[in-house]
Amino acid sequence: MVQRIFQYVEQNVDNIVRYWVSAYYTNSQEYAMRKEYDGFLGAQTEEITQLFHMTHQQIEKQFMNTSLFQDVGEDRKDIGTSLLEMVHHFHLVFTAVLEFLFQQLEQHNFDCSRTALNKYTLLLRKIEIQAEQDLIAGYMK
Repeated sequence: MVQRIFQYVEQNVDNIVRYWVSAYYTNSQEYAMRKEYDGFLGAQTEEITQLFHMTHQQIEKQFMNTSLFQDVGEDRKDIGTSLLEMVHHFHLVFTAVLEFLFQQLEQHNFDCSRTALNKYTLLLRKIEIQAEQDLIAGYMK
């Protein structure tokens, strides 16, 4: 049943990323400092979308390598984003996934068991913790 949630999230990655951008990212200091640069928001949106797809592909293969988040951490350091802001917005991506799912459940656009949702949430948290470590490692290089 958890697989059904992963499929739904994969099918709605663009909607989830748009939700994250509008609810969280456009309110960030990183965005405020760079919003006048042509293509910056599009590049950030594309990066998050690609990370979603790569992570989901790995999960489907029952393999998880979050080292690609080191590159994200390095990039954020290079553009002058503070470590605290980078970590904060990283966690908000995971929050946005769950908020999106809960909204879809409330609107009856998607249905799953509570057990599946609990298992998905716990797995998402494990991925979040592992990826955060790589994100910070990349930032600290």
